Amino acid sequence: MKIILITILKLILKFVYFFLKLFPTNNKKVTFISRQGNEINIDFKMIADELIKRDKNIKIVFICKRMESSLLSKLSFALITLKQMYHIATSKIVILDSYCIPISILNHKKSLYVLQIWHSIGKIKKSGYQTLDTPSGRSSKIAKAMNMHKNYDAIIAGGKAFNKFYCEGFNCNEDILLNYGLPRIDALIAASKSNDSKVLKKYPELKGKKIVYYAPTFRTYPVDGAEKLIEAYNPDDFALLMTCHPNQVLNVNTDKIYLLDLNEFSNIDILSICDYLIADFGSISIEGAVLKKKTLYYIYDYDEYTQKNGLNLDPTKSMPTCCFKKPEDLFKVINNDTYDTKALEKYIDNYLPKKLGQSTKLIVDHILKVLYKKGSD
Repeated sequence: MKIILITILKLILKFVYFFLKLFPTNNKKVTFISRQGNEINIDFKMIADELIKRDKNIKIVFICKRMESSLLSKLSFALITLKQMYHIATSKIVILDSYCIPISILNHKKSLYVLQIWHSIGKIKKSGYQTLDTPSGRSSKIAKAMNMHKNYDAIIAGGKAFNKFYCEGFNCNEDILLNYGLPRIDALIAASKSNDSKVLKKYPELKGKKIVYYAPTFRTYPVDGAEKLIEAYNPDDFALLMTCHPNQVLNVNTDKIYLLDLNEFSNIDILSICDYLIADFGSISIEGAVLKKKTLYYIYDYDEYTQKNGLNLDPTKSMPTCCFKKPEDLFKVINNDTYDTKALEKYIDNYLPKKLGQSTKLIVDHILKVLYKKGSD
């Protein structure tokens, strides 16, 4: 039944798009599309700002809309899809940070160039075609019907050690990968050099303290690891900052820790001031590596997570001396400052782009090269 509905949807969208393509292409128009959130993310903003800085005649369009599970949200997303289709039909370049239905299922003008930057610096977790027909992935039949991750001209990737996983996840050839890293790398580096900290402005009592940032990734199943970590934590030892994934609410004791809202503070704000990062299976560990933050892995549910989600980069193999299942063992490293810095140095060398701090420039150089290249519709 789902396949029949998808087929009907595709026919309707293709019919509408045929007429939208009759509108002329604006050869100076760049459209950014995201369904990761309702706000313009930092990667989009940095690319757009640099484009305008280089050429004030470039027209920038942002379409950022997160589809929630409610019926109203899904109905409103239908209108957003039509808006996406119009701007795709009239743009020279479209930049994505996630899967976009109209990009993948429609036939576009020859002049359109699609750049997928994705929303993480590396491919730590399995995704896309790697997870078809698994508990955390899509049905292979639906993925085929939806032309999942098709029509990309180039994909921004992290360090070359991840290339194999980008190819598997997007079902693409390596020759379309650009190992530039995301603009947020540049923002991380800039923030680490700045004394203007949003977190310290709100919490001045943190100044001079050892700061530890715990950033657990999203789980599709119930967990109690965060609760156990906070229960074992002694506030006299160091300041513990924590954020929750936007898709998950954890029942934790906020009397002992600083529970920060990601709508108020970005990971960049927090990473720039922390001494230690506690991660697990998320890409924030790569962001921490950019700033050479001492990263520890709290992987209390390792067996369950790897079975249900799958990993490309397993911390027990990439940084085995920094992995812990018990919070008490993890806290010993922090309190005694016995961190394995050589493991971090090796990780940085293997998994980060080589030209750190130049991601925005490299991406914009590439976009402008495409933008100024003449092509027919």
